[in-house]
Amino acid sequence: MANTEDKPDKVPAEAAAPTLEHGTYEVIRNRLSASGRELQARLAKLNEARREAFGAIETSLLGTGRITTDNNCVPRDLIAIDSRFLFGYNVHIGLRSTTAPADVFSVWQFADKTFTQQPLDLIADATFERDFVELYKYYRRAVFARFVEIGPYLYMVFRISDDVRDIKAFKWLVQGDRLQYVDNRSEHEVVLPAQHEFEWTRTRRDMQVGGLHAHFNIADRLFVETTEGDLTVKIENNTDTGEGIYAEPVDNPDQTLDDAEIFYATLGNLILLKIRPYQEPRFRYLVYSEKTQQVRRLDSIEHACVLLPDDQGIIVSNGYFLQTGECKIFESALSEMVYHSRVQSPNGEDYLYVFYNRLSGDYVLLPYNLIEQKVGTPILCNGFTLFDSGEMVYFKAGEEPQRHHALQIWQTPYTAEDYQVPAKTQTYLHRIGNRDIVRGMAECHEVLGLIAKEDTYANLFVDLAKTTGDILDSYHWIGHGEVFNLAEVLRQIKDSAEAAIGEFEKVRAVRRDTADELTRVTTQTRKIVSAIRARRFEQIDDFVKSLVDLRGVRGEIIALRDRRYIDLDSVGSLEAEVEQNSHQVAENCVGFLLRPEALSPYEATVAEHRGKIDGLTKATDARALEKDIAQAAAELEMLIDVVSNLKIDDATQRTTIIDNISTIFAQLNQTRAALKTKMGTLGRGEAVAEFASQLKLLNQGVVNYLDVCDTPERCDEYLTKMMVQIEEMEGRFADYDEFVGQLTEKREEVYGAFEARKQQLVEARSRRAAALAQAAERILRGIKTRVESLKEVNEIHGYFASDLMIEKVRDIVEQLSGLGDAVRVDDIQSRLKTIREDAVRQLKDRKDLYEDGEKIIRLGTHRFSVNTQPFDLTTVVRDGDMYLHLTGTNFFEKIDDPELLATRDVWGQEFVSENDNVYRGEYLAFEIFRSRGSTDVPEAEQLRSMNDDEFIAFVQRFMGPRFAEGYVKGVHDHDAAILLRAILDMDATVGLLRYHPRARALAQVFWMQYADGRAKRTAAAAMKGFGAIREVFPATEQQRHYIADMRRLVGDYVGGGAIFDPELVDEAGEYLFEELTRGGQFVVSRRAAGLFRDFHAHLDQKLRAERFRESLA
Repeated sequence: MANTEDKPDKVPAEAAAPTLEHGTYEVIRNRLSASGRELQARLAKLNEARREAFGAIETSLLGTGRITTDNNCVPRDLIAIDSRFLFGYNVHIGLRSTTAPADVFSVWQFADKTFTQQPLDLIADATFERDFVELYKYYRRAVFARFVEIGPYLYMVFRISDDVRDIKAFKWLVQGDRLQYVDNRSEHEVVLPAQHEFEWTRTRRDMQVGGLHAHFNIADRLFVETTEGDLTVKIENNTDTGEGIYAEPVDNPDQTLDDAEIFYATLGNLILLKIRPYQEPRFRYLVYSEKTQQVRRLDSIEHACVLLPDDQGIIVSNGYFLQTGECKIFESALSEMVYHSRVQSPNGEDYLYVFYNRLSGDYVLLPYNLIEQKVGTPILCNGFTLFDSGEMVYFKAGEEPQRHHALQIWQTPYTAEDYQVPAKTQTYLHRIGNRDIVRGMAECHEVLGLIAKEDTYANLFVDLAKTTGDILDSYHWIGHGEVFNLAEVLRQIKDSAEAAIGEFEKVRAVRRDTADELTRVTTQTRKIVSAIRARRFEQIDDFVKSLVDLRGVRGEIIALRDRRYIDLDSVGSLEAEVEQNSHQVAENCVGFLLRPEALSPYEATVAEHRGKIDGLTKATDARALEKDIAQAAAELEMLIDVVSNLKIDDATQRTTIIDNISTIFAQLNQTRAALKTKMGTLGRGEAVAEFASQLKLLNQGVVNYLDVCDTPERCDEYLTKMMVQIEEMEGRFADYDEFVGQLTEKREEVYGAFEARKQQLVEARSRRAAALAQAAERILRGIKTRVESLKEVNEIHGYFASDLMIEKVRDIVEQLSGLGDAVRVDDIQSRLKTIREDAVRQLKDRKDLYEDGEKIIRLGTHRFSVNTQPFDLTTVVRDGDMYLHLTGTNFFEKIDDPELLATRDVWGQEFVSENDNVYRGEYLAFEIFRSRGSTDVPEAEQLRSMNDDEFIAFVQRFMGPRFAEGYVKGVHDHDAAILLRAILDMDATVGLLRYHPRARALAQVFWMQYADGRAKRTAAAAMKGFGAIREVFPATEQQRHYIADMRRLVGDYVGGGAIFDPELVDEAGEYLFEELTRGGQFVVSRRAAGLFRDFHAHLDQKLRAERFRESLA
């Protein structure tokens, strides 16, 4: 039986990497390989120590024994019962009418690698014998199939038709080395274990991804479709292309995406696919490895597929597939093998997977080693059994019945649980346990497998770092000396793997770029070679173009050799192909050059270039013509090079060709000289204009950059840019001496401008930093005072965590950092930290020393009251007198200052806005009314037009900044609004009676006694006329002048000895102005009119009215 093993192909670039050039990635890979070898060596030592400690049983052939049956038969199965075993077979009885148990079974003793036949006492039971005879009596096609052991029961299974599911079973209870018959009705108990240890999931329509090449999305990891004639598996969710990593044809090419039946199962890094394309009878089974990104068809999954231990992968009857992507398939003609059982060795290292063909009776035994993660050589047999000591006996049946049967005896590790293997006494390994050591070694072998993987393995170094980390975390004993300190090597591997993660991405990028460049050059080479082969070569230009293209692409091919990870074989093949084509084209070119007309195109080109020189008007056109001439010269030089390097037998032919080319070269040089002279003439004029333009752009750039320079650093940045521009101009106009001096002056000018701007910014930054530092100083003083008043440490921490003042200090620190003032930043941060630490420390000290807050100091058993009130000098009223008082003491001193004593009436007044006679609301209404028309208070008309909400809001705004007057919101503002609205309404209706009666009396007396009658009439007329003007234009500047004049006149009158109070002058002057502009009689109040009537009535009553009028005359 042969086997094949799938492994990822090696990357060709790896072999091609230069041996003397080692980058970081190669160094890490070499370090990993060295650590892997060290880990493998230590694991070998640990394995040897483990075997010595716990004992070990190797799988080995012990020998071959033979047994002879009474009749020719075809053996079918055997089963161990203690030290004996039952041997079951099928025999053709011939003319006998009955079949007895002895015709189908025999009992053998196994000892010392030999077999001895025993009587059938083991299965001697009358009920069994009767049931057995009846089985063959009623089922003429009955044949023995196999022994089945389920728990403590043994089943003798017979097939009674061609259908493998049509069975009968005899049930026995195993009791040590004896069997006790139970019944013949237990065939329903003989069932196979689960054939698939996972669940298949069917794809749904919502998993379809539409597009040009639609497919099913399998867990966002794999994409499958069966359309367009093939079954395709892709790893990219790209419907623009139908290509994938795996494809195989389907029978019906016209099927749609919905026609196929697709199931999947995700098992770690593996995805299993179960697909039946449209109108096909059988499912196809595929396994995809996410690590190697490979797909393998594995149809044996159909019948059975079970999981390997510790989720290491899957196993089927003809191979296995590991999570690491490693796959091994055994070639075998066996088919339809179902999963029979799994046998585990007591040490947990070895597993035996048994698969069985129910029709032919063939067994496949697959021994799997957990540590090495490999399946050993498969065993094909027709029956096997295991004894408690681990001996396995199996046989292979021939095609024909026979009496003599060979049985192979093997020693295996599959012993009974209670079987004692010779081992050492107790060691440290016994404290760990064999199974735990085996699991740890298995995971370490997984690390070795990852180290051996090629770079194409997905997430190689991530898996390596994770696996080593999991091992180090999972096994506490991994670093112990008696297990050879595996942790030391694993840590080295983990560190190297973590370092390789980033480096590998760089290597992948380099390899990808190298592969892309190789593909590009290869495509370009194929294109050039194909074009050359299709070219007719009728002119010398055809040869020149072909040689130029071949020479250019050959240069790119040679440059590929310098790239890392390049496939040198591919590069060599490309270079050889290009060289061969170059040689062929060169030989044909020489033959063409021997023709007289071969160089005519170049002669015509030179003549054309010469004719263009006189018509040139711009230097740019001249430079373009210069390039054309240089191109022609290069082509001629290449022709000379081609002719010189070819082996031409006739020397005269070589000479003739070179002479012809040299003649054209001479003409070309003359043309080039003439063009150079012309370029010098054109260049100077254009240079002057271009220099002026460049200088103008330079000046504009300086202005713009100076505007955007907001930091000293940006000044330096933009100065550097301007200096670079000036240097570029110097290089461009280096041939013109007249420009050098101007550029030197411009450099000094630009440097001076930027330095001046930089100095301004530095000074502004310094002032800003100083202002921020002062603000921080003030805030820090406030913070210190605040935290000293806090009573708990948590309050201090909370204050520093959330208070706005703290955030303000941090904001200032950030601003200072932005200004680059690191010294002040460090100072403020350290002071803030010191305030916090000192506050916490002082609070803890106070709590240790003080009781009842800070009112009592406790010193041992003594307690002292503490005065925490600061010593401030103040005044207090005591017993109706004013005293000086020092707070916190009993010091009082009476004040006898007469001036102070004169103010005794207001000593009890708390606010300037309220006393015993005036309520605060009244004072507030008075202040607003008095201020109407000012900047803070609108005119009375506007106040009256406000609604209640607006009016209250205005009063509250007016009240807000007057803290010293003690207003209470909701009380005084409400009362003041009521009073003020009443006053405003009264003011609107009372007219001139709003002026004080005394002021009105003064105005009337002054006007009655105004001496100059003419001036009086003139003033009255002027005031009346102005009143008419004011009705049309209410607010005029002239009004203030008239009022001022009235006040001056009234003031002169009062100052001349009148009996009125001078404080009434301003109000009286304004009132007189209002009366004169209004016209008519002076206004009289109701009370004054009533007093007037009462006065005259009294005079009339006393008969003194006439005398009173005479006194007034």
